[in-house]
Amino acid sequence: MVKNENINNTFEYYENIRTCLAGLYEILKINFNENDFYRQAGIDNLKALNENIIDLLKYTYTPREVRIKLRELEFDETETNITFPL
Repeated sequence: MVKNENINNTFEYYENIRTCLAGLYEILKINFNENDFYRQAGIDNLKALNENIIDLLKYTYTPREVRIKLRELEFDETETNITFPL
C-alpha cells in the first residue's frame, strides 16, 4: 500500500494525464470527421485508458481514499467533460 502522504501527488499525476487525454481527444476531433473509424477507435482507446488509470488507483489506495479524492475532483471532472466530452 502507498503511504497517504503520496495520494495528493498521485492525483496530481492523474489530473495531468486527464489533461493529456483531453488534448488527444481534441486532436482526434480536429483531424478526423465525426463518422471516421479511426476517430472513434481513438476515442474508445482514450476512454479505456482513463478507466484503467482509475482502476489502478483503486488497487493502489484504499477504496475510501480513492472515493474521497474523486469527490474532490468531481467538479473539475464535470467542467472537463463539458469542454472535452470523452
